[in-house]
Amino acid sequence: MFSSVLFVIVARAISGVLLQLPAFDEGSLLMRSANRSDIGARVLRYMVAVWTVGLAFAATLLISPLVPPGVSPLFLLAVMISAWRGGLGAGLLATALSALASAFVFLPPTYSLRIDRESLLQLLVFTVAAVIIGTLSAARRRAEDEREALLVREQVARVEAERANAVKDEFLAAVSHELRTPLTTIKTLTRVMQRREPGEAERREYLDDIASECDRQIDLVHNLLDLSRIKAGGVQIKTQRVDAGEVVRACEKIERAEAEEHGHRLLVEVAPDLPFIRADHSALRRALCTVAENAIKYTPHGGSIMLRAYSAGGDVVIEVEDTGRGIRAQDMPHIFDKFYRGQVTGNGAEGRSADEQEVPGIGLGLHLARALVEGMNGSIVVCSRVGIGSTFTVRLPVWTEEPNSGKEATASSPVETAPANLAGGVPEQEGKAHG
Repeated sequence: MFSSVLFVIVARAISGVLLQLPAFDEGSLLMRSANRSDIGARVLRYMVAVWTVGLAFAATLLISPLVPPGVSPLFLLAVMISAWRGGLGAGLLATALSALASAFVFLPPTYSLRIDRESLLQLLVFTVAAVIIGTLSAARRRAEDEREALLVREQVARVEAERANAVKDEFLAAVSHELRTPLTTIKTLTRVMQRREPGEAERREYLDDIASECDRQIDLVHNLLDLSRIKAGGVQIKTQRVDAGEVVRACEKIERAEAEEHGHRLLVEVAPDLPFIRADHSALRRALCTVAENAIKYTPHGGSIMLRAYSAGGDVVIEVEDTGRGIRAQDMPHIFDKFYRGQVTGNGAEGRSADEQEVPGIGLGLHLARALVEGMNGSIVVCSRVGIGSTFTVRLPVWTEEPNSGKEATASSPVETAPANLAGGVPEQEGKAHG
């Protein structure tokens, strides 16, 4: 009878341990085969119970000649350590093992599961105490783990907030500079024209400078609006059959005047029989013009910019190659980040000279270009060598007839992962992209 009661107690303790173990259905088995390290961690937790109970058993066996027979308090310590290190499941397993070892070895009659009523009562008291201690230890450990996780999340949130504040400060400084400089020029030239009557040639020069600074302000406003629309998902893109060669030539016409002002040669090379691509004509033109504008701005006077289109690997590849200053290795991972314009390290081949810092812009052009390209299921990458030049490569899928072709696509901002639709709402100024 006593052995039957003991069997029930041990069976319930073991069932409690089994309830703590995850179910072995097909889905969990597949997940575990993909995550062997997680299996090892689970096994280690329950091995803690075996080790601690084994140590308690050995210690109790050593001192058993010196103490009266009964359940050793060392087993309670083993249960507490097991629950603390391995959780409630490990604590319940330690309780079951301790009860079995005590009943078979230390409670009379020894080496038998048949025990008297007094020993059974002692074993029941031990089991209840062990379960309570194990539960409390596991709960305390969970509370400490949750507190540590909360501290880690708080530290991460603080770092992210500091980073966001730094980005905001940099953005405000850049925008303030971009607003102040053109407005100062416009105000100065206007005052000069008000106070005296300049000659026709001088007046024309002043008006050209004022118009240029106004265009610079408009470009800034358009870029900020584009960024806001992309983040809010308020701009849509509609893919259709597009002639990539036509878009490249249109971009060349748009940017030719600016290239000539900088003394650059703007060349176009379109492969014959270039296949159509699946893209948005307006979005692609904006993206290419943005990249071409950057090439023009950052190429020293008298350089050359090549717009090249050809097919490769089932895609159409469009390259914008320049003979500019190049991009340093430490700037390459961030070249498409918003508000990023590289770090100034001084002059020389590896740095930027003082005149390079005066190139207008706040670092949104390439960020927006990547958003547009990725919105058309394409990609854009860059390779560069300092002092030699850079090549931006855009890859877009070839047009194939599909039943649902021409539907609107959804894209994501390259920095924010929230979905953003791109296209129809993108503002344009004479078909020109704003860098």
